[in-house]
Amino acid sequence: MGPATSGGDWPRTLAQAEAAASERRYADADRMLADFAVRNPGTTGAVESAYWRGVLALEPANQDGSPQVAVALFEAYGKAPGPLPHRLEADILRHIALKLQSPTTVASAATQPAGTPSTTPGASAADLKAKDTEIQRLKDELAKANDELERIKRRLTAPTKPL
Repeated sequence: MGPATSGGDWPRTLAQAEAAASERRYADADRMLADFAVRNPGTTGAVESAYWRGVLALEPANQDGSPQVAVALFEAYGKAPGPLPHRLEADILRHIALKLQSPTTVASAATQPAGTPSTTPGASAADLKAKDTEIQRLKDELAKANDELERIKRRLTAPTKPL
């Protein structure tokens, strides 16, 4: 059985996310799509949100995106039940994202047939949300470490007073 329809809310959410992305507000667009999926699990829009989030994650100007995130989103999309209007595109984009990753990842993925997920089976919107949360936590931690390094550099390069 395929996903339930999502009513009139999905087209509006997608339009708002596309508008945000066209203004280079990728984090806002991603958040809109992820929030929709959490609020409307099992709907067509929730399934489609994984595809569109994967597309946004591949945008080179998107500082929060990455090929790894895109692969996970396209794989989640491909596992959804029922007809998927962007199945072929998602498979192609997943392969592109895999090629953008490290050579070892590409080598292991190349041995898998098209449409075969490379992550653990059963990845859900909750799994993706947890990954997104972990990615954001790590980015925050990295930003703090970089700030501390800058502070130390400034301190080390500051002129010293002669004794």
